[in-house]
Amino acid sequence: MHSFFKSFLVGAAFCSMAISSASAEIFFVEDQNDRFTVAFPDLWKKIGNQKPDDKLTVVGPGENAFANCRVRVRSDRRYVIFPNKFGNAIQKISFSKEFWNNYLGEYDDVSVEAFKDDAGLGRGHASVVEASYDTAEGPLVHKRGIMFASLYYDQLYIVDCSTEASVYPKWRSELLGIVKSVDFEKMQFEKSSGHYRDFQEDKPVEVAGPNELDVYKF
Repeated sequence: MHSFFKSFLVGAAFCSMAISSASAEIFFVEDQNDRFTVAFPDLWKKIGNQKPDDKLTVVGPGENAFANCRVRVRSDRRYVIFPNKFGNAIQKISFSKEFWNNYLGEYDDVSVEAFKDDAGLGRGHASVVEASYDTAEGPLVHKRGIMFASLYYDQLYIVDCSTEASVYPKWRSELLGIVKSVDFEKMQFEKSSGHYRDFQEDKPVEVAGPNELDVYKF
């Protein structure tokens, strides 16, 4: 597998800012099927999705900026049995550098500029990567973008925001504002789950049956 992580900034800081000024309006989108919400400035607009797992795609103003954000959702039930406390470890095992190597394979001439585990997206643990690349479909554009991946319950959420590379610094805070607005419907709860009895060491559990002499031991 080709690796794009030849030189990256470990633990690079990722700051976030408000979407826009207090006087500006925002659009709020709730996707009940895929259980996420997101908000974006009123100068942005929704367009048609391109990939099967694209659930929302929005583009910013300015034809030559090529600013866009998309929310991608993929079903992933591999870890639903694990208690919430393992969420951070699951992210590092399954949604870290190898995941981004595969994901960035969709693009050409990729250069990873920053990478970080232990990030957050919505209610989930996330990793984040910042990279430049050439688009592989549509108009050829050299872009820079920031992308977050977060597994929450049985869904993998990917938020992928980018612009034309030369204007990316001007747009970065607005892109992060959109990312910051993403949240998920609560499906997991704070109390631990998935802890089972030690059937060899624990005392047996007795359950009374319908008749007085019916006692079942487990």
